[in-house]
Amino acid sequence: MEHPQTETTSQSRLLARVAWMYYINELTQKEIGQALGLSRIKVNRLLQQARCQGIVEISVNTPPGMYVELEGKLRDCFGLRDAVVVTDAEPGEALYCALAAGVSDWLIPRLRDGLVIALSQGRTLSYIPQMFACDKQINCTFAEAVGGIGNQSTRGKNYNIASRMAELVGGQVSYIYAPTIVSSKGIRDAFLNEPSIEEALSLARRADIFINSVGTVDSRCLVVVHHYLSEEGLAELQALGAVGDVYGQFFDRDGNYVPFELCERVIGPALDDLRNAPYSVVVAGGPDKVEAIRAALRGGLMNVLITDCQTAGALLTEF
Repeated sequence: MEHPQTETTSQSRLLARVAWMYYINELTQKEIGQALGLSRIKVNRLLQQARCQGIVEISVNTPPGMYVELEGKLRDCFGLRDAVVVTDAEPGEALYCALAAGVSDWLIPRLRDGLVIALSQGRTLSYIPQMFACDKQINCTFAEAVGGIGNQSTRGKNYNIASRMAELVGGQVSYIYAPTIVSSKGIRDAFLNEPSIEEALSLARRADIFINSVGTVDSRCLVVVHHYLSEEGLAELQALGAVGDVYGQFFDRDGNYVPFELCERVIGPALDDLRNAPYSVVVAGGPDKVEAIRAALRGGLMNVLITDCQTAGALLTEF
């Protein structure tokens, strides 16, 4: 009978040998099995055992400005498909540019012919075209998810995102020729009965990827800035428990829809369209957005998060 110490040494030698062949000699598990007379499954188990016993230690030297571990924690905490964390930046244009660059890094590897990408409006998303660095032509479609918001000069300067993105990749663009918010539910229904608007909105609602930001329910919200919502209406929304909005649809701290009269005048997707999309991306950062982002993620409205390091930390700390 083999002495226990000898048996232990023999097993350790086998673990070390298999690990060396795999990690240093770069042989496949099948090649190692053939060389040592082992099955591929046995080789795989030995490699796992070598890691568990500390024979193999894997270290990843993350380049500065990359937060792989933090991204993993966000994915695990909120059950996300993906997360991208960018370096902290000063609030305002610097932060918008950093977040937009994060969108570019995430989106470009996923672009393919036939893809439909639905785009929201907003200050943060308006920076995506100038930070977009795609060097190939792709026959995809960038679709407006909502119509225009604000006056025409503002829309043309900052928020005409879909057409600018389509131009950059040589793709198609789908417009919704209507305001985002109209004066009554009846007028909204009339707009939705127009074939061209119905077709464009239907395309957006079936998008492969939604790219959204989230609004806060305070004086900085776009519907307040552009005078679609009065101070009294804002106070009423806050009393109803609303903490955020996307596409003019409000939600509470758990991501549940908050019914409100304004929502019935919006021409755009419903919250369930975001929940059901293969990829629904929220692009937002800064301390004022933490509550709205957390609520959207809790409610499953978005399954991809692109944010800054400080906001990511706050989301995890206060979860």
